[in-house]
Amino acid sequence: MSRTPRIYVDRPLLEGADIDPGERAEKHLVKVLRLRTGAPVTVFDGRGHEHSATLIAPGRATLLRIGPPVDAVPESALGICLIQGISRGERMDLVIQKATELGVTEIRPVTTRRSVVKLDEKRRDRKLDHWRSIAISACEQCGRATLPTLRRPGGLDEALTDLPPDTTRLMLEAHGSPRALVSEADRLVLLVGPEGGLSEAEKKTALAKGFQPFTLGPRVMRTETAALVALAVAQTLWGDFRPRG
Repeated sequence: MSRTPRIYVDRPLLEGADIDPGERAEKHLVKVLRLRTGAPVTVFDGRGHEHSATLIAPGRATLLRIGPPVDAVPESALGICLIQGISRGERMDLVIQKATELGVTEIRPVTTRRSVVKLDEKRRDRKLDHWRSIAISACEQCGRATLPTLRRPGGLDEALTDLPPDTTRLMLEAHGSPRALVSEADRLVLLVGPEGGLSEAEKKTALAKGFQPFTLGPRVMRTETAALVALAVAQTLWGDFRPRG
């Protein structure tokens, strides 16, 4: 039995309404999947709402007729903000994709002193659009109905200025302590440097903001591996897999 396609639409989802799914969704439904009139589709708005839908008149004036709401996959009980040093090419794309699948609430891409990738204003906007598309595709694939908030790329100091209060703040550091992972956490801010890690000055800034250095073990991991392992550990300890009751 084939899986019903899941599509993100940036539209209000009102039962009985016919909506234009947008160019991206139309291309995927009609040209990639080659669906025909009457095909069932699941749609979500990125804000936690999910509905069944039916494809109408594909290829001409493609519309989706919105059906009743369906139960969306619940979000993790652990809110996670990932501050990620921008790495090269597909490495950063992988972090965005897998962090979305792992339930991250917010992603703040940052340029640090040792960042290989340097972005001017135009490239920042292009990268933001590119990463947002990756996050949307990841939500469509993994079943999430809520898109993570994706911040425009900026500097580390900027990313550390408006952190949510009452959060556990962890900084990935080769010489950190695994004991930082023992405490309880309901909201987490995770800081991961780029290739080459954070500079000593940046580490001091993070420490002054309340970040605790922690390590994932004796082996040196690539930045994209470290971020995803840390997120999986956090979800295991405090989020999706934490025993309740």
